[in-house]
Amino acid sequence: MKVLFYYNGAEHIGVEHLSSYLKSKGHQVDLIFDPGLGNNFFLNLPFLNKFISEELLVKRARKFNPDIIAFSCITNSYSVIKKVAKKLKKALNVPIIIGGIHPTSVPEDVIKEDCFDILCVGEGEEAFAELLEGMEKKQDIGAIKNLWVKDKNGEIHKNELRPLLKDLDKMPFADKSIFYQYGVINSRIMVMTGRGCPFQCTFCVNSFKKGLYPGQSYLRRRSVDNVIEELIALKNKYKPKAFRFEDDTFTYDLNWLKEFRPKYLKSINLPFHCYVTPSTAADGILEEIKLAGCQSVSMGVQSGDQQIRTKILKRHHTDEDIIAAAERIKKYKLKLISEFIFGFPTETPKEMWKSLELNGKLKAYNTASFIFYPFPKTELAEYCLKNGYLSEEKYELIKQGYGSYHLTCLLEHPYEDDVYKFNSILPVYNKAPKILKPFLRKILKMKYGIIHKFIYLFSIPLIDFDEFLIRIIDMPKMIIKTRKILNS
Repeated sequence: MKVLFYYNGAEHIGVEHLSSYLKSKGHQVDLIFDPGLGNNFFLNLPFLNKFISEELLVKRARKFNPDIIAFSCITNSYSVIKKVAKKLKKALNVPIIIGGIHPTSVPEDVIKEDCFDILCVGEGEEAFAELLEGMEKKQDIGAIKNLWVKDKNGEIHKNELRPLLKDLDKMPFADKSIFYQYGVINSRIMVMTGRGCPFQCTFCVNSFKKGLYPGQSYLRRRSVDNVIEELIALKNKYKPKAFRFEDDTFTYDLNWLKEFRPKYLKSINLPFHCYVTPSTAADGILEEIKLAGCQSVSMGVQSGDQQIRTKILKRHHTDEDIIAAAERIKKYKLKLISEFIFGFPTETPKEMWKSLELNGKLKAYNTASFIFYPFPKTELAEYCLKNGYLSEEKYELIKQGYGSYHLTCLLEHPYEDDVYKFNSILPVYNKAPKILKPFLRKILKMKYGIIHKFIYLFSIPLIDFDEFLIRIIDMPKMIIKTRKILNS
């Protein structure tokens, strides 16, 4: 069977794993890629969209002539994906399947769209392979676990979930080629060493996903040897300068890291970036990753107010815990990228100032600042809905993909202007020399306006300067390659 994926914005490891799994079952897989130049993590400039038109995407799809088209979808991208799916459905009239966290969260809202024939809830590898086998053999596909399937009469068959994949070592390595053909590759290759998360952060989709699998081990880890084998293959094929481990819990298991370090040094010996939490940034763990070649870590702080962290977010770290973690990170000469979110329910300007002050004590190399996005079905989104911070009308819009990575406060927030101001200023304030900080504090007291928006644009490189530089350098190459492939 011929499977055509669509994705926009950036490389997606989930799609790469689906591709490799389906290829291992003998299917042909390709991708139509939209760089999302007008709206991605770093930029929101709609005029850039003209470089990659939807007509080019349709042209590429027609040439591949797929048996089925597949979309992986997060909430922020749903409105774009629905638009593209409708266009591809009209042009090719083949079955379309959609999966990912957004369809998993609100399947009833997604499957009702005419452009989607099949919806996958939860992990997709085994369900997708079973679907393709059934289609190929012209068998009934209405009872496949994890799938919601529309029949010819429009009736939706909603099937139960299958158990989580237990042994990740049995899965083929991520298929980087489908994205890298478009020039998406950069000098830091993304890798996942496991799936799941042990924490219960109320704003995170992981907490919702974990609730789908009661009694199962949601946190799963590949063996060290399996990870090293993949890294060797990537190093030999793509010659990266560094790796970026995208796991939420790369630093969760000290024993795993103790086995990883000597094998990584022997076979790979390249710098890498990973994620820590205040609780995993312990001396033993930091020592292991530093000796292995880690150069920088990202640490989510989210709020400078302890009451918000513990009561609203269920992140049980004190200010002292966070400051001590930052000091340990600096002790091992690792660059710290701190992460904060503004616009939580109950947050006032007083708590926002606390975020500014706490971040100053961390002395982070860079700071990433975001505005709270109430992802559907997360505990915090439900809290906002129940307590009047989120209207039913706005919640329905979010289910349709309303909002983006950029300046959008979706709550009925009494201090919305302050949310925008602090989000704009924090990354710059972190890097500003002492002489400029009184000026920035004065700007924070001004009404939100053009100067804050300008500072926000200036702050974008400060979120992750290394990654920003890589993307800016690689963007022309990616545009040229993408247009060439879509036109071929």
